[in-house]
Amino acid sequence: MLLALTRKLCPLLSLAIATVGCGKKISEAETQPASTIENQELPSTYIIRLDGTQASSQSYVLPRNTLFQIPDRLKVRAGSTLNKVVDIVYDVDQYDEEVYDFKCSYVTSSNPREMILTYCQNDNGNDFYDVISLFPMKEGQSIVMKFTGAASPDLVVEAIFSMKWK
Repeated sequence: MLLALTRKLCPLLSLAIATVGCGKKISEAETQPASTIENQELPSTYIIRLDGTQASSQSYVLPRNTLFQIPDRLKVRAGSTLNKVVDIVYDVDQYDEEVYDFKCSYVTSSNPREMILTYCQNDNGNDFYDVISLFPMKEGQSIVMKFTGAASPDLVVEAIFSMKWK
């Protein structure tokens, strides 16, 4: 008889406990968007680096549409800038690096820890010099930073961009 009573009461007690629970009201689960690059805030400072011990050219693909200012100087982290030139080329064609929107060149300055901007030109060779305007670039376009002229195995430089991501 105890066995029969246990068989009848156990399912009823389990159901009662499940219904009452811990006194917490059952509600719909809170939902949050998946963590993707679209939902993450990108830093407003974007740094590209060229390390001469690793390569004479480095390419960076933009992760999102942006507006940016051309840096007026590069930070020298190591090595000598004597007789060195660094070009930063914007919106380089992935199939032909001679096709680009514009490029800017940086040379040795009086400060050994910096290289200064000397000129910018478009791919037709027309000069322009504007570090105040905001330039647009689209997601997937590339920025290429490279040493020109003599090899620079000891030189490490960084360009620091102020970006307004869209």
